[in-house]
Amino acid sequence: MAENLARPVTPSLIAENIGIATISKPPVNPLSSDVCAGLLESLDEFEKAKVRVVIIRADPNTKIWSAGHDVHEIPLDGQDAVHWTTGFVQVLRRVRYSPMPVIAMLHSSVWGAACDLAVTCDLAIGTPKTTFAITPVKFGVSYNTEGMSHFLGVLPLHVVKELVFTGDPLSAEDAYRFGLLNRLVEPEKLEETTMRIARTIASRAPLAVAVVKAELRSLTAGTPMSAHEFESIQSVRRAAFRSDDLKEGVKAFFDKRPPVFQGK
Repeated sequence: MAENLARPVTPSLIAENIGIATISKPPVNPLSSDVCAGLLESLDEFEKAKVRVVIIRADPNTKIWSAGHDVHEIPLDGQDAVHWTTGFVQVLRRVRYSPMPVIAMLHSSVWGAACDLAVTCDLAIGTPKTTFAITPVKFGVSYNTEGMSHFLGVLPLHVVKELVFTGDPLSAEDAYRFGLLNRLVEPEKLEETTMRIARTIASRAPLAVAVVKAELRSLTAGTPMSAHEFESIQSVRRAAFRSDDLKEGVKAFFDKRPPVFQGK
Protein backbone atom coordinates (compact mmCIF):
# COMPACT_ATOMS: atom_id res chain seq x y z
CA MET A 1 0.00 0.00 0.00
CA ALA A 2 1.81 3.11 -1.19
CA GLU A 3 1.94 6.15 1.08
CA ASN A 4 0.74 9.53 -0.13
CA LEU A 5 1.92 12.32 2.13
CA ALA A 6 -0.67 14.70 0.65
CA ARG A 7 -3.48 12.69 2.26
CA PRO A 8 -4.71 13.88 5.67
CA VAL A 9 -4.65 10.25 6.79
CA THR A 10 -2.04 7.81 5.49
CA PRO A 11 -2.74 4.08 5.86
CA SER A 12 0.16 1.63 5.85
CA LEU A 13 0.56 -2.09 6.45
CA ILE A 14 3.47 -3.88 8.06
CA ALA A 15 4.39 -7.54 7.87
CA GLU A 16 3.03 -8.56 11.27
CA ASN A 17 -0.65 -8.09 10.30
CA ILE A 18 -0.73 -4.58 11.74
CA GLY A 19 -2.35 -1.57 10.07
CA ILE A 20 -1.26 1.98 10.93
CA ALA A 21 -3.36 5.06 10.17
CA THR A 22 -1.35 8.28 10.51
CA ILE A 23 -3.22 11.57 10.83
CA SER A 24 -1.25 14.37 9.18
CA LYS A 25 -3.01 17.71 8.91
CA PRO A 26 -0.68 20.28 10.52
CA PRO A 27 -0.53 22.16 12.69
CA VAL A 28 -3.22 20.67 14.97
CA ASN A 29 -4.55 17.57 13.13
CA PRO A 30 -8.25 18.44 13.55
CA LEU A 31 -10.84 15.69 13.15
CA SER A 32 -12.23 17.52 10.13
CA SER A 33 -14.52 15.91 7.57
CA ASP A 34 -11.60 14.95 5.30
CA VAL A 35 -9.61 13.46 8.18
CA CYS A 36 -12.62 11.43 9.31
CA ALA A 37 -13.17 10.24 5.73
CA GLY A 38 -9.51 9.23 5.60
CA LEU A 39 -9.80 7.26 8.84
CA LEU A 40 -12.88 5.45 7.53
CA GLU A 41 -11.10 4.63 4.26
CA SER A 42 -8.09 3.35 6.21
CA LEU A 43 -10.26 1.08 8.33
CA ASP A 44 -11.91 -0.21 5.15
CA GLU A 45 -8.50 -1.04 3.69
CA PHE A 46 -7.36 -2.73 6.88
CA GLU A 47 -10.46 -4.89 7.10
CA LYS A 48 -10.06 -5.95 3.46
CA ALA A 49 -6.42 -6.81 4.16
CA LYS A 50 -7.54 -8.78 7.25
CA VAL A 51 -5.08 -7.10 9.57
CA ARG A 52 -5.33 -8.21 13.19
CA VAL A 53 -4.69 -4.93 14.99
CA VAL A 54 -4.83 -1.23 14.06
CA ILE A 55 -2.78 1.68 15.37
CA ILE A 56 -4.08 5.24 15.03
CA ARG A 57 -1.29 7.77 15.39
CA ALA A 58 -0.54 11.35 14.34
CA ASP A 59 2.45 12.86 12.60
CA PRO A 60 5.05 12.93 15.40
CA ASN A 61 6.33 16.29 14.16
CA THR A 62 3.07 18.01 15.17
CA LYS A 63 2.88 19.50 18.67
CA ILE A 64 -0.74 18.37 19.12
CA TRP A 65 -1.96 14.81 18.51
CA SER A 66 -5.35 16.23 17.57
CA ALA A 67 -7.32 19.34 18.50
CA GLY A 68 -10.62 17.51 17.98
CA HIS A 69 -13.49 18.96 15.94
CA ASP A 70 -12.50 21.52 13.32
CA VAL A 71 -13.96 24.76 14.69
CA HIS A 72 -14.45 25.96 11.09
CA GLU A 73 -16.99 23.14 10.65
CA ILE A 74 -19.14 23.89 13.71
CA PRO A 75 -22.53 25.03 12.31
CA LEU A 76 -23.88 28.33 13.65
CA ASP A 77 -27.39 27.90 12.26
CA GLY A 78 -28.74 25.75 15.09
CA GLN A 79 -27.79 22.39 13.58
CA ASP A 80 -26.43 19.59 15.76
CA ALA A 81 -22.67 19.33 15.17
CA VAL A 82 -22.48 15.79 16.58
CA HIS A 83 -25.14 13.42 15.26
CA TRP A 84 -25.52 9.87 13.98
CA THR A 85 -24.35 10.56 10.40
CA THR A 86 -21.45 12.92 11.24
CA GLY A 87 -18.17 11.58 9.87
CA PHE A 88 -16.60 11.76 13.32
CA VAL A 89 -19.41 9.70 14.89
CA GLN A 90 -19.08 7.17 12.07
CA VAL A 91 -15.36 6.84 12.89
CA LEU A 92 -16.15 6.17 16.55
CA ARG A 93 -18.69 3.50 15.60
CA ARG A 94 -16.23 1.81 13.24
CA VAL A 95 -13.52 1.76 15.89
CA ARG A 96 -15.92 0.47 18.52
CA TYR A 97 -17.52 -2.24 16.36
CA SER A 98 -14.51 -3.29 14.32
CA PRO A 99 -13.38 -6.85 15.10
CA MET A 100 -9.79 -5.54 15.08
CA PRO A 101 -8.44 -4.09 18.34
CA VAL A 102 -7.49 -0.44 17.82
CA ILE A 103 -4.62 1.21 19.69
CA ALA A 104 -4.28 4.99 20.09
CA MET A 105 -0.60 5.97 19.96
CA LEU A 106 -0.61 9.41 21.59
CA HIS A 107 2.59 11.43 21.36
CA SER A 108 1.17 14.72 22.67
CA SER A 109 -1.98 16.69 23.62
CA VAL A 110 -5.45 15.34 22.88
CA TRP A 111 -8.28 17.88 22.84
CA GLY A 112 -12.05 17.90 22.54
CA ALA A 113 -13.52 15.23 20.30
CA ALA A 114 -10.07 13.65 19.92
CA CYS A 115 -10.44 12.58 23.57
CA ASP A 116 -13.55 10.67 22.52
CA LEU A 117 -11.56 8.92 19.80
CA ALA A 118 -8.77 8.09 22.25
CA VAL A 119 -11.10 6.54 24.84
CA THR A 120 -13.09 4.71 22.16
CA CYS A 121 -9.91 2.97 20.99
CA ASP A 122 -9.34 -0.32 22.79
CA LEU A 123 -5.95 0.67 24.22
CA ALA A 124 -4.08 3.97 24.58
CA ILE A 125 -0.33 4.48 24.93
CA GLY A 126 1.03 7.91 25.84
CA THR A 127 3.99 9.99 27.00
CA PRO A 128 4.35 12.71 29.65
CA LYS A 129 3.30 15.17 26.92
CA THR A 130 -0.05 13.41 26.47
CA THR A 131 -2.66 15.58 28.17
CA PHE A 132 -6.42 15.31 27.68
CA ALA A 133 -8.92 18.19 27.59
CA ILE A 134 -12.64 17.75 26.87
CA THR A 135 -13.40 21.28 25.70
CA PRO A 136 -17.04 21.65 24.43
CA VAL A 137 -18.03 23.94 27.32
CA LYS A 138 -15.40 26.43 26.17
CA PHE A 139 -17.31 26.86 22.91
CA GLY A 140 -20.87 26.45 24.12
CA VAL A 141 -21.10 23.12 22.26
CA SER A 142 -23.49 20.48 23.61
CA TYR A 143 -21.83 17.06 23.47
CA ASN A 144 -23.94 14.07 22.49
CA THR A 145 -25.14 11.45 24.97
CA GLU A 146 -23.42 8.52 23.28
CA GLY A 147 -20.11 10.38 23.45
CA MET A 148 -20.54 10.96 27.18
CA SER A 149 -21.06 7.22 27.64
CA HIS A 150 -17.65 6.54 26.08
CA PHE A 151 -15.91 8.52 28.82
CA LEU A 152 -17.90 6.79 31.56
CA GLY A 153 -16.64 3.46 30.24
CA VAL A 154 -13.04 4.49 30.92
CA LEU A 155 -12.88 7.11 33.69
CA PRO A 156 -14.48 7.49 37.14
CA LEU A 157 -17.67 9.57 37.14
CA HIS A 158 -16.32 12.47 39.19
CA VAL A 159 -13.22 12.71 37.00
CA VAL A 160 -15.46 12.91 33.92
CA LYS A 161 -17.55 15.61 35.59
CA GLU A 162 -14.49 17.73 36.36
CA LEU A 163 -13.20 17.36 32.81
CA VAL A 164 -16.49 18.22 31.09
CA PHE A 165 -17.55 20.97 33.53
CA THR A 166 -14.20 22.82 33.39
CA GLY A 167 -12.67 21.94 30.03
CA ASP A 168 -9.30 21.90 31.83
CA PRO A 169 -6.65 19.31 30.92
CA LEU A 170 -5.93 16.01 32.62
CA SER A 171 -2.22 15.29 32.95
CA ALA A 172 -0.61 12.18 31.51
CA GLU A 173 0.21 10.98 35.02
CA ASP A 174 -3.41 11.28 36.15
CA ALA A 175 -4.65 9.71 32.91
CA TYR A 176 -2.41 6.72 33.61
CA ARG A 177 -3.46 6.61 37.28
CA PHE A 178 -7.15 6.59 36.34
CA GLY A 179 -6.68 3.93 33.65
CA LEU A 180 -7.19 6.04 30.52
CA LEU A 181 -3.62 5.21 29.42
CA ASN A 182 -2.50 1.59 29.36
CA ARG A 183 1.14 2.63 29.29
CA LEU A 184 2.93 5.89 30.08
CA VAL A 185 6.41 5.90 28.54
CA GLU A 186 9.11 8.36 27.56
CA PRO A 187 8.69 9.80 24.04
CA GLU A 188 11.59 7.80 22.63
CA LYS A 189 9.91 4.57 23.81
CA LEU A 190 6.41 5.33 22.48
CA GLU A 191 6.65 3.63 19.09
CA GLU A 192 8.59 0.66 20.42
CA THR A 193 6.09 0.06 23.23
CA THR A 194 3.06 0.46 20.98
CA MET A 195 4.47 -1.88 18.34
CA ARG A 196 5.40 -4.49 20.94
CA ILE A 197 1.82 -4.57 22.27
CA ALA A 198 0.41 -4.60 18.72
CA ARG A 199 2.64 -7.51 17.73
CA THR A 200 1.56 -9.46 20.80
CA ILE A 201 -2.13 -8.94 20.00
CA ALA A 202 -1.54 -9.80 16.32
CA SER A 203 0.08 -13.09 17.37
CA ARG A 204 -3.03 -14.23 19.25
CA ALA A 205 -6.01 -16.08 17.74
CA PRO A 206 -7.86 -13.36 15.78
CA LEU A 207 -11.32 -14.95 16.03
CA ALA A 208 -11.00 -15.28 19.80
CA VAL A 209 -9.76 -11.67 20.09
CA ALA A 210 -12.74 -10.46 18.03
CA VAL A 211 -15.15 -12.36 20.28
CA VAL A 212 -13.77 -10.98 23.55
CA LYS A 213 -13.77 -7.45 22.12
CA ALA A 214 -17.45 -7.83 21.22
CA GLU A 215 -18.22 -9.29 24.65
CA LEU A 216 -16.48 -6.46 26.48
CA ARG A 217 -18.22 -3.86 24.31
CA SER A 218 -21.60 -5.35 25.16
CA LEU A 219 -20.88 -5.83 28.86
CA THR A 220 -19.72 -2.23 29.30
CA ALA A 221 -22.52 -0.61 27.27
CA GLY A 222 -24.36 0.44 30.45
CA THR A 223 -28.08 0.68 31.17
CA PRO A 224 -30.11 2.30 28.39
CA MET A 225 -31.86 5.55 29.31
CA SER A 226 -35.61 5.86 28.95
CA ALA A 227 -37.19 7.42 25.86
CA HIS A 228 -38.39 10.31 28.06
CA GLU A 229 -34.86 10.99 29.37
CA PHE A 230 -33.39 10.85 25.88
CA GLU A 231 -35.94 13.27 24.42
CA SER A 232 -35.52 15.63 27.37
CA ILE A 233 -31.73 15.73 26.89
CA GLN A 234 -32.10 16.16 23.13
CA SER A 235 -34.37 19.18 23.60
CA VAL A 236 -31.75 20.84 25.80
CA ARG A 237 -29.01 19.99 23.31
CA ARG A 238 -31.01 21.57 20.47
CA ALA A 239 -31.42 24.73 22.53
CA ALA A 240 -27.66 24.85 23.14
CA PHE A 241 -26.89 24.59 19.42
CA ARG A 242 -29.31 27.47 18.74
CA SER A 243 -27.87 29.66 21.50
CA ASP A 244 -26.03 32.95 21.30
CA ASP A 245 -23.41 31.38 23.57
CA LEU A 246 -22.35 28.96 20.83
CA LYS A 247 -21.89 31.84 18.37
CA GLU A 248 -19.94 33.76 21.02
CA GLY A 249 -17.73 30.75 21.79
CA VAL A 250 -16.76 30.24 18.15
CA LYS A 251 -16.27 34.00 17.55
CA ALA A 252 -14.08 34.29 20.64
CA PHE A 253 -11.96 31.38 19.41
CA PHE A 254 -11.23 33.13 16.12
CA ASP A 255 -10.77 36.48 17.90
CA LYS A 256 -8.27 34.78 20.25
CA ARG A 257 -9.98 36.06 23.39
CA PRO A 258 -11.87 34.50 26.31
CA PRO A 259 -15.59 34.07 25.52
CA VAL A 260 -18.22 35.94 27.53
CA PHE A 261 -21.18 33.60 27.92
CA GLN A 262 -24.61 34.97 28.83
CA GLY A 263 -26.47 31.70 29.26
CA LYS A 264 -28.82 32.38 26.37
